[in-house]
Amino acid sequence: MKSVTIGVVPRERFSLAAESLQRIFDCTDVPFNLIVVDCNIPARYRQQMDEVLNGRSNVKVIRTDEYMLPNRSRNLVIKEARDEYVLLTENDVLVKEGWLTQLVAAIDEHPADVAVPLIIEGKIGKGHVHFDDLLGTVQRVDTPEGPKWAIRGRSTAKEKDRGGERRTIEMMEQHCILFRRSALERMGPYDEELNTRDEIDLSLALFHAGQKVVFEPKCEVHYLPPYPPEDDELDFFYMKWNQERALKSRERIREKWNLVQCPGDMSFVKARNLFGQMSRTGSELKSVVSPGERFILVDADWWRGTKIVDGLQAIPFTEHDGKFWGLPADDASAITELERLRAKDPRFIVFGWPEYFDWTSQFPGLHGHLNASFPCVLNNERLLVYELRS
Repeated sequence: MKSVTIGVVPRERFSLAAESLQRIFDCTDVPFNLIVVDCNIPARYRQQMDEVLNGRSNVKVIRTDEYMLPNRSRNLVIKEARDEYVLLTENDVLVKEGWLTQLVAAIDEHPADVAVPLIIEGKIGKGHVHFDDLLGTVQRVDTPEGPKWAIRGRSTAKEKDRGGERRTIEMMEQHCILFRRSALERMGPYDEELNTRDEIDLSLALFHAGQKVVFEPKCEVHYLPPYPPEDDELDFFYMKWNQERALKSRERIREKWNLVQCPGDMSFVKARNLFGQMSRTGSELKSVVSPGERFILVDADWWRGTKIVDGLQAIPFTEHDGKFWGLPADDASAITELERLRAKDPRFIVFGWPEYFDWTSQFPGLHGHLNASFPCVLNNERLLVYELRS
């Protein structure tokens, strides 16, 4: 078995780090060395991590007294790593049994210079495939300003990656990646100025360095978004998602790689900044809905299990046997479902961000029906609430 260094770096929060580390020890069946970056992690999370790490001879912790963006942390790991393979993962990723063996087999047998797993967004045993649909292939194109590069979107639905075969890819996500050391040397250091779209920068760096990337869908790891961040994570979270820096990052990537444009817009960064307000969202919701009142929650099952709805009696929309049943087919179906759920005598219907924006545009008939029939009692960038008993 080839020697492997696993590097774990903070991405946007700290509260999942101890569980992420524990799963690495529980689910990795080959020898490895572990490097963990602690960039001024709050004491309570550091203590949780230390309980997992203490007494292990294959662990090194790199500590700094300041917050660092993920790419800077990655460079620290690469500088310290001595093994033939370097696996970079983030502290909100949960691995599954045999994950590293599967990635090493993929990189050796394909063969390739880099291997990436299938990313599932959500808890172990649940979730959906996580991948940016805008990232597919890299193409050279002619423009009035001369030749440039364009990134084309995926040609197949990402859910079809489940159970698929290994294949070479050009664009990847950042959450968990296995490198041959030679690939890192050819690629050069991570760009430490970037706080967003760094997966595009990495993909293009490998592409232009001629490094082959293999995607191994049989290896699944889970990424858990921060819904919501804890209060003592917010300073780090907002540094990661600083909107001014994000604009500069996008332009930096476009110029560096001579792109027609950097795929996507700023909506994802703005969304992450709203995630930071989720504690406030929970307080606002509970100022309107009391623990004893039933209400319809339109959130596509994003908020179940979070502090936002903790202690409240939410009926999912749509609903079957008390569980979320997916999106309605059209406006007529949505209105029919609303009237069916009203028979359960909920007092409110609550549209929870970020679904608020999608539902108002995708189901205008539903919102026309609500606006014509019921008073709106709360409407801001986080929540839209109608009272159904008036």
